[in-house]
Amino acid sequence: MHKSVMIPVAIALAVAACTTTSDGTPAAPAWSAFYATPPDAMVACLAAPAGDAFVVNVQPQTPPGKTRVLFVPRSAPQAESGFSVFRRPDGLTQVDWQRLGNVGGLDWLDVQARQRANRCGETG
Repeated sequence: MHKSVMIPVAIALAVAACTTTSDGTPAAPAWSAFYATPPDAMVACLAAPAGDAFVVNVQPQTPPGKTRVLFVPRSAPQAESGFSVFRRPDGLTQVDWQRLGNVGGLDWLDVQARQRANRCGETG
């Protein structure tokens, strides 16, 4: 009986470890896109106020070469989400969209984020 309980628990822990990092952010982005817009311009655009529907700000402590812009719906603050912006060696800017966990019913948030990034990418 004890072994049959431990195996599902071990599997669940392994899945959780693969989907999030130690700081709670997703291990893999929900989507990635590449833009010709310079990273600084991309970050400035992504960090611009988004009306009353979203809380938007630049995360102060990010690793060198990466900027994280939080983009969290006010109506669902538990849906921690944001953009990670990187300068690629080929001169393009990479934008990764990440949100914690696989919270159901947040496809609309992923779509809003992609549209925002695409609009910002057109400014380059």
